[in-house]
Formats: sequence, C-alpha cells, structure tokens
Amino acid sequence: MFDSYKNYLDADATYMQNRYVFEGLLFANFIAMIAYYKLYARIKQAELLSKFSPKDIIEMSKAICKMRIRGKWRKSEMTLKTIKLFQKIKIDYLK
Repeated sequence: MFDSYKNYLDADATYMQNRYVFEGLLFANFIAMIAYYKLYARIKQAELLSKFSPKDIIEMSKAICKMRIRGKWRKSEMTLKTIKLFQKIKIDYLK
C-alpha cells in the first residue's frame, strides 16, 4: 500500500505551505488510496490481477472523457476491449 502511495500517487513529497494545506493534502491522498484499493479489490474479484493492475485501469480511464457536441454531452470513443474489461470489473459510471 505504501509503495503505491509513494510511487504512483507521488504522495511522498508534501510541498507543505501551511498546516491547513498539509491536512488537505493528507485528506486528498487518503481518499485517493481508498479509491485505488477499491479498484484493486474489483480487479482481484474478477481474477484479472495477472493481467491488469489498478494503475493500468487508471491509465485506460484517462483517455475517456465527455464532450459537448452541438449542445449534447457525448462520451469519447472506447475500444471494445476496454468496454469488456470495465464490465468485468463492474465499472458502469461511464454510460
């Protein structure tokens, strides 16, 4: 857990400006770790840990966005592989 906290979330440097900024940073990192390990649990439950890590899923998710085209919100295109993977790990918020 601490390895991913340091290496992937870059949480080993605080750049502390004052106490309140530091507390906010700790809170944001705490929430990020909860999300990271919930994703880890879903990948493990789907028995896909040998193929994917939480970092892989996060990197795939970075390319997905919503765009406003002619007044309507549309999701960016996704590959069939990504759609099937997200269905296996039960990520459905991308509809």
